[in-house]
Amino acid sequence: MEIIENLEPLLRTFWFVAIPASLIFIIQTVMTFMGADASDGIDADFNGDLNGSDAPFQLFSLRNLINFLMGFGWTGISFYTSISNKALLIGLALAIGICLSFFFYDNQTSAKTRRK
Repeated sequence: MEIIENLEPLLRTFWFVAIPASLIFIIQTVMTFMGADASDGIDADFNGDLNGSDAPFQLFSLRNLINFLMGFGWTGISFYTSISNKALLIGLALAIGICLSFFFYDNQTSAKTRRK
C-alpha cells in the first residue's frame, strides 16, 4: 500500500474507488455466470404487486452503483496524466460513470423484456 500512499490525493481517491468497485464487479460477474442472480426458489414474505408493473424503477441498484463507481474510478486513473484541469477530469469521470450506469441499465431492462 506504500505505492498508493505516495500518490496525490485525487489520484489516490480514484484508486480507492476503482479497486473495490472492480472486485465487486468481478464477483457479480462470476455469480451471474453461475446463475446466482436468478430468483428461483426464493419466496418473499410480502405481496409485491405494484399495480401490474413488473418491478419498480431500478436505476438505483447495487449493480448500477458498481458500474458507475468502476467507470468513474478507471476514467479518473486513465486520464489523470492527460488532463491537467482537475475539475474537467472529475467531470469527465462523472460523465463516463453515468454513461456506464445507463448503458448497463438499458441492457438489463431489455434482457428482462426479451425473457418474457
